[in-house]
Amino acid sequence: MKNMNIVLVVFLAVITVLPASAQISLGVLGGLNMANLSMDEGDMGDAEFSSRTVLGFGGILDYSLSENIALRLEPMYMQKGADIVVDGIDDKFIVKLSYFEVPLMFKYSFSSADINPYIMAGPSIGFLLEAKTELDASGAPDATDIKDETKDIDFSLGFGAGVNLPMGNNSIFVDARYVLGLTNIVDDPEAPDDDVKNEGIQIFAGITYPVGG
Repeated sequence: MKNMNIVLVVFLAVITVLPASAQISLGVLGGLNMANLSMDEGDMGDAEFSSRTVLGFGGILDYSLSENIALRLEPMYMQKGADIVVDGIDDKFIVKLSYFEVPLMFKYSFSSADINPYIMAGPSIGFLLEAKTELDASGAPDATDIKDETKDIDFSLGFGAGVNLPMGNNSIFVDARYVLGLTNIVDDPEAPDDDVKNEGIQIFAGITYPVGG
């Protein structure tokens, strides 16, 4: 509940500074996250991380500040994690993380007759919902909960581009972005030197419709 209150305060602060005449659009989006984990050299020298394709979906709050510039808030459910292969172990470990993610993207659109390409960038804050590991092997025990060893909040930066296709008053879009984690997500006193961060390449599609003038 405390984390949700933080999100609400940030959202209200953003609304307060927006121009009263801003065009507001609502929408939904969904897609794939080719999630991975990065680590500093030497932290886990006997392990190899590889990406896993997981899901993300949520809503959109779009504020057009001018003809070309918009502020986009995207509260969503996002899965993250990675597959890990450790030297000397035949089977891989799977790290499964899920977050309530709130990206705040600044979007610049290039005018076009039928297709509106755009670029975007901005910060994101993620609130941990679930964290577990499991061994990808027959007869392996159930997943192990590692939420107590994983930090509750994850900060990141996203950079991307996409195309917007007007359909009457509504618009559909497809975009791709790279998300770079800024937070060491390990919160384990027995591994104080480990430095592991989320990262991912995300592909989303969605639809928006205007609700204000």
